[in-house]
Amino acid sequence: MQKSNANETAKEIIRSAKLIFGDRINHITLSSVTDEPYKMFSIKFTLYNYYIITYNYDRGHFGCSILYGEDTVPLQSNIEWDDECNYEIYWKEIDKLVRLRIPDKYLEKYGWL
Repeated sequence: MQKSNANETAKEIIRSAKLIFGDRINHITLSSVTDEPYKMFSIKFTLYNYYIITYNYDRGHFGCSILYGEDTVPLQSNIEWDDECNYEIYWKEIDKLVRLRIPDKYLEKYGWL
């Protein structure tokens, strides 16, 4: 990913998520955006109208977690945590990890299975 400010980077990541998830992602919010002393931000969104996910970016490292009350459950991806990430592959991996946790009956009802 090229050098840019936190807001531009976040918008680029949101665009890449929308391309992969389509109608399965909604309620996207961007928060805690800062460039100084280093670039960081958080993106919160809903996947499959089932889980609220947070994506946290901090100095080029990032990761997703499922919000579970006041706690989070990390989504352990095999994708490297750095600025050179292929987000198409990353979001597809996150999709697989989230779908594993959703009942097939639910996914089938909404045409996502």
